[in-house]
Amino acid sequence: MTNKDGRVWEAYWTDLPDRAGAAFWDCEPADGAAAHAELFKAHFDPELPLVDLGCGNGTQTRYLAGLYDRVVGVDIAEAALNRARAENGAPNVSYELLDVLDSSAVAAFRARYGDVNVYLSGVIHQLPVEKRVACARNLAVLAGARGCVFNQELTPASYTYMQQLIADPANDLPKLERVSIYFGIGLQPAAGEAELETVYEVAGFSVVDGGELLLRTTETLADGSVLNLPTHYVLARPTR
Repeated sequence: MTNKDGRVWEAYWTDLPDRAGAAFWDCEPADGAAAHAELFKAHFDPELPLVDLGCGNGTQTRYLAGLYDRVVGVDIAEAALNRARAENGAPNVSYELLDVLDSSAVAAFRARYGDVNVYLSGVIHQLPVEKRVACARNLAVLAGARGCVFNQELTPASYTYMQQLIADPANDLPKLERVSIYFGIGLQPAAGEAELETVYEVAGFSVVDGGELLLRTTETLADGSVLNLPTHYVLARPTR
């Protein structure tokens, strides 16, 4: 496995309680993929398969299967894929193990599916800075000549906010704290707005759209409101 974090993700999904919304980011599709689809649907060729990269337990994947004829959810953790197959199957959905940093595995996937559209939310910001361009270059391999990539990522402001929440003893945020324990919130820089676009440009993409979004989580703050985090998104195509 090229990405050593795969072992951490495997442990996270294996240990996660078996109930809806247990994962910190597992929001309802209305607040996730459905909102994002309004941004990318004009850019995604509907004849191509759609790949949900970092699909987790498949909540967003199953929604996307209602919009596109063929959807493939991929993740680095088999434990996540097992949940996806059990909880979010559909006739036009398949789930596969894929490490996006493994160029050989990416090339093999591309050989099976051809050009694809790629949807990912909260993947690149978790990678070491030096591996982000390599990841984006492999996304270009997947997209090929006809595909497009939609990518939403946390920003540095997200990390600052989460650090503040975790540090305040008045807060009871078990889902966020679980993420912090496994992934060390604040120990690595987030993919910021300009940086995310730069990553794609250096990797050979043209950025065709971008902007600000909120990531709705499944965590509830002390006042009863839902914890939302600032993010930045890009829509990008490999340079032809």
